[in-house]
Amino acid sequence: MAAGKLVVHPIRNHIDNQARQLVNWVVEVATPHHAERDWNRPGRVEDFIDRFADWHFDWLDVPELFRASGTIREYPMVDQDPLPWWGRGRVTLLGDAAHPMVPRGSNGAGQAILDAGCLAEAIVQHGDVAEAFIAYESVRRPATAAVVQANRTNPPDAVLREVYERTGPNSPSNASRT
Repeated sequence: MAAGKLVVHPIRNHIDNQARQLVNWVVEVATPHHAERDWNRPGRVEDFIDRFADWHFDWLDVPELFRASGTIREYPMVDQDPLPWWGRGRVTLLGDAAHPMVPRGSNGAGQAILDAGCLAEAIVQHGDVAEAFIAYESVRRPATAAVVQANRTNPPDAVLREVYERTGPNSPSNASRT
């Protein structure tokens, strides 16, 4: 079974009289392609818990974290081919609406922030909103299209993959130890 990736980050300390902590967690695992893009689809712990069955740390029991969760959602990680245009006249797109991309490494959020900065600069520079939107799109559309395309050939987790290949159980360095 292929490995998964887990990200856990705290939300709030001492949420009850047992001094428990509220956390958000995200599991990333490859699954079959879903034709329907539903970002509110209920998730099922049975679909992924086996991948993490032996993930027990002195500070976190991962399978127990999953079992204790009140709500689990399944979010498809998708991108789109770059759009030929983002706006017309006084209407334009920004962020994921303009350039949906796989949300790893915060690249979608980072690109949205860059969009906003570029758009603000264009509005200040051009004054006319329609002209500013054209200028903004001429800078940001090629840049974000390049990120989408690059993520398809060398995803943000490329460094993690390389480390695993060099140090994982079947790596040359570990094979010589047996």
